[in-house]
Amino acid sequence: METKCKRNGCKKPYNENENNDQACKHHPGKPIFSDLKKGWTCCNKIVYDWDEFMKIEPCAIGKHTNIDVTEGGEFYQSKTVQNAQKGIDNFVDNTPQPVRKIDDYNKEEAEKKKLLEQQQAKVQKQIFVTPTGKYKCTNKGCLKEYDPNENNECLYHPGEPCFHDLKKFWTCCRVEKYDWDEFMKIPTCAKGSHTPKLI
Repeated sequence: METKCKRNGCKKPYNENENNDQACKHHPGKPIFSDLKKGWTCCNKIVYDWDEFMKIEPCAIGKHTNIDVTEGGEFYQSKTVQNAQKGIDNFVDNTPQPVRKIDDYNKEEAEKKKLLEQQQAKVQKQIFVTPTGKYKCTNKGCLKEYDPNENNECLYHPGEPCFHDLKKFWTCCRVEKYDWDEFMKIPTCAKGSHTPKLI
């Protein structure tokens, strides 16, 4: 009966009767995903392309095993990778989640606005006020100054910015760009109330 090897760099099915000290070529260390860098802690080789990372030759030989023996149990990663993973988690098989009904959306926005007004009433003295007497919005993609009495025209990105390999995109609208200036020009995909900056 075949069992799948759990060593990184191998992951091949094997028969225990044929398992020996020369059967498994693998990476005993952790995979590294830090910003654009990819590699392994065990062989200290860094590449930037995913295909090149997958081609890095295993640096150790031993027996196959069905027990997870990776050092430390986790891989190195930066916040960039964490943000990218959020974007990936918001999609199933690269398919966006079902679109909400407009009535549900309007109801949620009304509830958010009501909650925001309650919060503003509690922290009025803590809101940052610009020299012109306006508030500063902290919504991603907006960041504009606005009149608190006219808080109904905020265009923003409700998701997170993601920088994965050379791709740049927002988790909320998934328009992928490679150039930074083009990424900054991606149109906002949501409309609602500004969120004031607090001090």
